[in-house]
Amino acid sequence: MVRLTNQFWDNMWKQPKESSTGEDLKNNFVISSEKSLSQQTLEQSLVQIKQQDLSYTEKLYIELFELTHQSLRLNINKDHIETVIRQIIDVFVENPYNELLLYSYSISKENYIIAHITNNVLLALGFGSSLNLSKNNLLELGIAAFCHDFGMADYTHLFQSGQPLSEKENKLVQRHPFRSAEIFESFFSERILTVILDVHEYVNGGGYPQGKKGDDISFFAKVISICDVFEALTHPRNFRKAYSPYEAMKMIIKKKDIIFDGAVIKKFLEYMSIYPIGSLVYLNTGETAMVIGSNRGFPTRSIVQVLLNAKREVNTSGKIVNLLQDKMIYINGPVEQNEEKEILYFLKPRGNFEL
Repeated sequence: MVRLTNQFWDNMWKQPKESSTGEDLKNNFVISSEKSLSQQTLEQSLVQIKQQDLSYTEKLYIELFELTHQSLRLNINKDHIETVIRQIIDVFVENPYNELLLYSYSISKENYIIAHITNNVLLALGFGSSLNLSKNNLLELGIAAFCHDFGMADYTHLFQSGQPLSEKENKLVQRHPFRSAEIFESFFSERILTVILDVHEYVNGGGYPQGKKGDDISFFAKVISICDVFEALTHPRNFRKAYSPYEAMKMIIKKKDIIFDGAVIKKFLEYMSIYPIGSLVYLNTGETAMVIGSNRGFPTRSIVQVLLNAKREVNTSGKIVNLLQDKMIYINGPVEQNEEKEILYFLKPRGNFEL
């Protein structure tokens, strides 16, 4: 279970808002107008976290987060970016369901752009490793995932009011992939720049910035795109609550051959399962659990960690059940959104524990 508890995460924690307008995936995938942490607060927190006794994966997550923070200020170090991404690749090649994935699902951060980029890199590399991509291909995938939304930083001011964007403003924001490619054009290859430009294209031609469709969109961009949207949906925005991983997956499936390539959705579903990693679920035993892994080819037989026993008491034993091996236990269904808050309240960090 993920253990990241300190002032840094306390500052980052933000409860999702209740309001939600519409279920359209395209409208939901926009940048947040959440107030960013001050530079001073963020930098002080990053210093404090480095002084703590953290695991290797915790340190790796923080290093990626800090790298994103520095790079967004256009303090770009190509070698550092590649080094950190290679380290993350090694972790996922060893285990595509590494606990790094849980960090990206269970911690909601106030500083949207940094968090979104950081989490998207983890999702893309985890998914990419499940596709048995070579390490060189994973490096290109990870770099493109890291770079593709940097152009959004130029348009943050448009979202501070929390008001819907006008048609003119929306068209302006849709040019951010060009800005992202411009920022990194002197650092990375033309192949990577093409992926950066293609991430927000839709397979039906309705995306941006160039209206590409189908096979004209690079495969790596299709992989990053589905991770990008999944990450956005599973975190709160100023205009809507966070969707559960289960809900987000259902919404993505509905956009098959509209936004997303059907073959990529199938692979993503195989990797994440019907109940994606991070989902809260009820077991037939009466226990409540979090999905922490999947068994490829068995979308309903996940690997889960029990959080609450049948009496709704916090389980402190760290009990893990592989539903493929213990077939007497199965998932009854996802935890309803109105019950998630109650469960998360019981599990809210006390001492050295945080989801």
